[in-house]
Amino acid sequence: MSELLEIDGLRVHFDTLDGPVEALHSVSLSVKEGQIMGVVGESGCGKSVTSLVTIGLATCDVDEGSIKFEGDELIQKTPEKTQKILSVLKYSSSAFTIGLILSLFWTFLEPIQGLQGSAIMLTGFIICFISARILDAPRSRHEKFMRSIRGNKISMIFQEPMTALNPLYTVEKQVAEVLKQHNRLDHAEISRVLKFGKSIISPAEMLVRFLRNDWKGVLPLVSVFTLILIFHQTNNSSLILGLIANKYAAMIIASAFVWLVFSTLFFDRDDEDRDLIKLDTTSTEEMPGSIGLLGNVRIIDDFTRANYALIVVSWLVISILLWIPFGVLMTIIFSVAILAIPPIQISNYFTLDTAHTRQVVRILKDVRIPNPEAVVKMYPHELSGGMRQRVMIAMMMACEPKLLIADEPTTALDVTIQAQILNLMKDLRDREGTAIMMITHDLGVIAETCDAVTVMYAGSVVETGSLKQVLGSPRMPYTIGLLHSIPRIKEAGEERVDLPIIPGQVPDPNEKFDGCRFHPRCPFADDLCRTKPPQMHEVAPGHFAACHHTEVTDNLVVAQEAFSSEGFLQSGVNVQ
Repeated sequence: MSELLEIDGLRVHFDTLDGPVEALHSVSLSVKEGQIMGVVGESGCGKSVTSLVTIGLATCDVDEGSIKFEGDELIQKTPEKTQKILSVLKYSSSAFTIGLILSLFWTFLEPIQGLQGSAIMLTGFIICFISARILDAPRSRHEKFMRSIRGNKISMIFQEPMTALNPLYTVEKQVAEVLKQHNRLDHAEISRVLKFGKSIISPAEMLVRFLRNDWKGVLPLVSVFTLILIFHQTNNSSLILGLIANKYAAMIIASAFVWLVFSTLFFDRDDEDRDLIKLDTTSTEEMPGSIGLLGNVRIIDDFTRANYALIVVSWLVISILLWIPFGVLMTIIFSVAILAIPPIQISNYFTLDTAHTRQVVRILKDVRIPNPEAVVKMYPHELSGGMRQRVMIAMMMACEPKLLIADEPTTALDVTIQAQILNLMKDLRDREGTAIMMITHDLGVIAETCDAVTVMYAGSVVETGSLKQVLGSPRMPYTIGLLHSIPRIKEAGEERVDLPIIPGQVPDPNEKFDGCRFHPRCPFADDLCRTKPPQMHEVAPGHFAACHHTEVTDNLVVAQEAFSSEGFLQSGVNVQ
């Protein structure tokens, strides 16, 4: 297999208030075509920074190194001299802009001199602007190249899908956006002219659809509004308004009766509602002629108490509509319609074409999302964690990338969903031939899915090789410590022991080390480890480790026992 991604000697730093902080120290790794490369290490080891620098989304500065994808360089390096010139041109453009504004004000006092000054300032601004664009052209071309690569040939599954998905857009729009960005959408079935025409009549279609699908709910509203218009046209609105004001209690009961009639005739009540009209058999036998009256009275009483707030608000609205003059009322209605119709038409114009919706549904089916026809219309908050992660994978696989970077894709998911996501990614690799860079701190995930493993510690690669080499016969003490820290089920008759650990934690990036960065936590550290940084060297064909004492780690059982020995744990190891 040929090399798909090659990272060589990558060093980056972040600018902070305390000065530059070096996050990566000469990181080198590679991913072959169709390979699943696992990148493992504790939190803070630089795994995510490496992935973000690869796709050009990191906010750090690259000091040196190279990242090549299919032979193309992904890091754009602007010469320091050019950066200084661009900085001068930027400040000069700001100065000319301020001068132009002042010159324009000066024209009110001295027109000739003000116009001359404005012309000079405008000329200076144009020269600075054009010069900056010319000098910055290589960076602009590289950024355009990176936009064509991201999401197309290289995709990334971010650690938290809820923050990566836009909560304001449906699933179909977010997946289709990726396809549209890289010209992967199917041919639309509806032309732009026809789509524009449909959007113009969409409010009428929406109204007809609403009347047809919910006519039982529309009928009371239309009836009340029709009565209000009749009262206005017959000049009886004041009379009805006076009755409402003087006979409020009676109108409440009447309103309840009206709502009761509508609900009885046009609405389906469930079993609990039907229980309201059940009467005691003994009382009905004694008063057979009063059954209907008692039933209606009980229904009215229960309905009024349950919907008191609705009744009050309804009659308050009716009172306002009767109080407002007819001309003003119609003006308000037409104004609301004029304001509401254009947004409906615009939103309808930007809806997805049916061909594009079917394309998104097919993509969701590829990642085994159940009922994709319904999921495409949902928003991210309506989906579970596993479903959101599947949608993220669908977005990233929409353009069939050659490399998929998965930054802890199973974080915050339960064990069952984790297994489904991992199997899904393996199936995608087998079906599409996509190489995967799996970033995780879970060695179980590495053992389950990966072909090769790269171990990172404190911003450096400390061991790399095949899965069998790194997990079966690790030679770097840090890798041995990670394997030693995996909890083990106690066998029958064994004494319970404390959970094995690696003492201390990942060192602060600000801390300077003369030797190996792992030496404060290593049981094999000596003066050589404290004074000289180890270099990566080949301990077996294709297996590299950065350690001065790989000969003492040849026996894995003995090396692991060194981490749990009382002498090491009580030696006052220098930990952060």
